[in-house]
Amino acid sequence: MEVIEPLSHHELLVVIAQLTVLLFVARLLGELLSSIGQPAVVGELLAGVLLGPSLFGLVAPGAYEALFVVSESQFHLLEIVSWIGLIMLLVVTGLETDIDLIIANGRTAIVLSLGGIIVPFTTGFALGWVLPAEFIAAPAQRLVFSLFIATAMSISAIPVIAKVLIELDVVRRDVGQLILAAGMVDDTIGWVLLATVAGLARTGVVDVGSAATTVLSVLAFLGISFTIGRRVVAETITWVDNAVGSDAALLSTAMLFALAAGAITQYMGLEAILGAFVVGVLVGQVNRFDYRVRHSFETMTLSIFAPLFFAIAGLRMDIAALADPTVFTVGLVVFAVACVGKFGGILGVSRPAGLSVWEGITIGGGMNARGAMEIIVATIGLGLGILTTSTYSIIVAVAIGTSLMAPAIMRWSIPKIEMSEQERTRIERERYLQESFVNNLTRVLLPTRGSVDTQYAARLVSSLFRDRQTDIDLLCIDEFASSSRRGGGLRERLTRLGRFLAGGGVGSSETGPNRRADIEATDRRFARIEARLSEQAGSTRRLVRGLDGSASDTILEQANAGYDLVVLGERTLGSDSETPLFSRTIDRVIQRTPCPTMVVSTSDAVKRTPALIDDPIRRILLPTVGTRSSRHAAEAAFAIATAENALVEIAHVVADPQPSDRFAGGADLSDARDIGGQIVDREAELGRQLGAKVVTTVTAADNPGAALVALADRNDADLIVMGSNTRPISRRAFFGPNVEYVVTNAPCPVAVLNSV
Repeated sequence: MEVIEPLSHHELLVVIAQLTVLLFVARLLGELLSSIGQPAVVGELLAGVLLGPSLFGLVAPGAYEALFVVSESQFHLLEIVSWIGLIMLLVVTGLETDIDLIIANGRTAIVLSLGGIIVPFTTGFALGWVLPAEFIAAPAQRLVFSLFIATAMSISAIPVIAKVLIELDVVRRDVGQLILAAGMVDDTIGWVLLATVAGLARTGVVDVGSAATTVLSVLAFLGISFTIGRRVVAETITWVDNAVGSDAALLSTAMLFALAAGAITQYMGLEAILGAFVVGVLVGQVNRFDYRVRHSFETMTLSIFAPLFFAIAGLRMDIAALADPTVFTVGLVVFAVACVGKFGGILGVSRPAGLSVWEGITIGGGMNARGAMEIIVATIGLGLGILTTSTYSIIVAVAIGTSLMAPAIMRWSIPKIEMSEQERTRIERERYLQESFVNNLTRVLLPTRGSVDTQYAARLVSSLFRDRQTDIDLLCIDEFASSSRRGGGLRERLTRLGRFLAGGGVGSSETGPNRRADIEATDRRFARIEARLSEQAGSTRRLVRGLDGSASDTILEQANAGYDLVVLGERTLGSDSETPLFSRTIDRVIQRTPCPTMVVSTSDAVKRTPALIDDPIRRILLPTVGTRSSRHAAEAAFAIATAENALVEIAHVVADPQPSDRFAGGADLSDARDIGGQIVDREAELGRQLGAKVVTTVTAADNPGAALVALADRNDADLIVMGSNTRPISRRAFFGPNVEYVVTNAPCPVAVLNSV
């Protein structure tokens, strides 16, 4: 067996020194360029250029050779790091590809993208066909070279475009959305083209058979990825999140998928970047891979691995080659063809697509930026032996030049595009949704023993998340279940029960059938709750836990697994300072759970007649005091009302002054009523934006809680939704006197949303 020698001490020292210098200079220049409003990628690329033969090699040739011209195998170590950075960068690009955005902009985005691809692809192909042979690494493969140049001319740089749009605060405007959507379609087609051309280059033969094989390979991979692969990725990430519940596990899973898909596409004769990009798109559609996890992956990529990739790419660029008159002239021609092709293609289709001239200029200027994407294309072309060093340097220079042009053009043209009222309304709604409490709930836990209250809570949860991709975990707390986290089936529980009875733990054997009936009844209740939850858009999962310890410990253990909301159904016990409003189990969960809670308590009528759970909800009473917790409750009420087609009555009760205040001078309630009117009007406006039917009420009373109960009774409210922040008092959670009065005395079910 051949023994593989490890890296020598000196080889390891050199590669660590290389990475240290490259990362330091890349980050330094990247931040410097960002500070003056230019893309960081330009600075990171310049770091490699300056550390390469163009400057460092001229100023200090000895140091340059000692650090970067050690051996071919030594440089391959850098290439490995570069490829890891490239794969991660393509995952990030895929994560930024918003399929919903592309669908929303539909026809216009596709028309713009086709204009931005077909024209530059055609002009790029023609350019590649007429360039002198000295710019082709393998002159016999001019067709592949021309296709490669055409692909390089067609691609756009989404990261550069997005950065400029964010800086100008127009990323959510119509023109910003169109640029991103068209750019995403552009890039998606570009990566497919690149994989196809790279596949042809690898075969070394360009004929109908090889071309058809490559195209079919790409289509097969995409077809499997977006059907079977989509489900595998989504279910795996969900399973990992449920089983482990850490961001690190999700990041590792995404990277494993990217590496595996990259290996598959590389094995198929395509490029690893195609697999990484597709995985990024698929992972980005899984709501468990949320903003926080995505941000962690992007931060790690864009702060470490991407700068290293660009710096290493810059090392290969030789500025001295551009000083040659022939190379310089060809470079200018390539730059002109790149700009004219992209601008001409976009402007040519912008008017038929219904866009103004300024919108066409803005979109053309943005999509003309090649940035990181062009550098990736150039790197692959050089590695495949398609490009010479001079051609590589020209393409990288085009990437830098067009990336520097884009911000200036967009800053000049965007202010000239007027915003319509419809666009302004849409932007306001999207800003609300981005900050929305309900809209950002992705994982919800509903513990239950099958009680009427939790059955009604399940109904509210189903309505609350009817149109949202929220994952609901139904935690079934079953005294007959195994303590195993996987729970147990009916047969297993009956077996354990039989063993227990055989040991004489419970009275007579006559108890057996009764226990069996209890188990079956419990299972039926759990099944009904699960069936009700399945009506919402997200996934529903049943978890069964035994009662080796207390119920509160069981709930809290599960609640610490990364949930956004815990929904609790529970009867009320009392409202004095010592007795918990709800059971001590629920009281303890409310105080100790790490996320917001919603407690649902049904009315006595529903408890007596469980069939009333299915009665329609026609009117919802929403008390509000204008606080953050009231706003969260309002969001929940409007979501339920929209699903149930119910009317929401938004009520604010002004507290009458105490007798001592009246005696002191007769307080004027007009100001308080005016403020109350502003509060309910603000909530009503939100309700209308969300599609709910609303009415408002402002009243005054000595006891606001009693006034709310009377209002609910008088107007036949079917549900009351309230917001609260619990406050510690004695040994129990205290919701405030008004909330506790309403919960205890309400004639209908009450849902109290406790925001943390």
